[in-house]
Amino acid sequence: MLNSEFLLMVATSTIVFLSALFLLYFFHPKAIRLGFVDKANGRKLHKGNIPLIGGPIVYLSVLFAILVHAKLTWETIYYIVGSGLLMLIGVIDDKVNLKVSLRLLSIITITAFLHDFACFDIYYLGNIFNTGDIYLDNSSLFFTIIAVIGAMTAFNMIDGLDGLLGCLSIVTFMALSVLFSLHGQFEIASLCVAFIAALMAFLLCNLELLPGNKYKAFMGDSGSFFIGFTVITLLIIGTQGPTAILSKDAEQAFRPASVLWIIAIPLMDMLANVLRRLANRKSPFLPDRGHLHHILQETGLTDLQVLKFICGVSFLFTSFGVVGEVHQFPEPIMFGLFIVLFLVYFYFYSYIWKVSPIIHRLFKINVSSN
Repeated sequence: MLNSEFLLMVATSTIVFLSALFLLYFFHPKAIRLGFVDKANGRKLHKGNIPLIGGPIVYLSVLFAILVHAKLTWETIYYIVGSGLLMLIGVIDDKVNLKVSLRLLSIITITAFLHDFACFDIYYLGNIFNTGDIYLDNSSLFFTIIAVIGAMTAFNMIDGLDGLLGCLSIVTFMALSVLFSLHGQFEIASLCVAFIAALMAFLLCNLELLPGNKYKAFMGDSGSFFIGFTVITLLIIGTQGPTAILSKDAEQAFRPASVLWIIAIPLMDMLANVLRRLANRKSPFLPDRGHLHHILQETGLTDLQVLKFICGVSFLFTSFGVVGEVHQFPEPIMFGLFIVLFLVYFYFYSYIWKVSPIIHRLFKINVSSN
């Protein structure tokens, strides 16, 4: 990477980090006064009313980085407006709890618009079956909508434990920044680094690492929607080649099979929960305490231990995806190994008691008294 590009990335990320911290401090008391908070209930076990300002703060902070690194072209405007609208839908959902049908309709409408006017399109799946490259042709819009809903839902579902959404998102953006940088796409890589900076500032408040512990905040649906949409946008740019959103000149930076590993934990947690809920004849969007972090809590792990365990495993899976991409492991093998991984994950997800002794030994937890 050129020295000038690196220095600009460092300077921008530093300003993004400081801006996010300032905005968190500034809006925290105002959110409490306006009642824009998450209240504890039977499913949410936190104490007190916590401001749901993470999403807007991260959006505003990253917006600065976009305007610094990219010219205000139609490509950047498409992303700014599209992601901003989805973030605002999340804000409304945080406040009034929108019906699932309204959320889905909003996501579908925005995705369809971007598909038609901004080449926001998943039309290529690579050679995942070893039968030649797969092109979706007329089914690309449907697949793109499913992918966007899936990504946003996946990152929304993991936001159930302090620090989890932020940490897993950082792992994903780190992997993406490496892959885009190796391909010479430094503007896109800089956006990933800016996200990391904003998320680190948020985590200081979310995990109460700042002196006084007075500024705890949650990401909210606005944050998970914005992050999920941004991740799928970057994955489309990285795998589909030229697109009119963010950068119309971007070339393919990595293969579709690698995507599965880059977002492995959020993706597998979502798929496992959707399958479980459908098997129980429940809505796949119905919230409950059946996610991976909830199950690990029930085995006796503390919240911090759950956070360390999930993030450590996520880092290993994501690293495998990056290494596999860098060394060009065959796509059918990358895809096949992920399917095997998910089957193993789903088995232990369904029968956590079979693996809990290993987890207990890992964290040196003595459960003999129980």
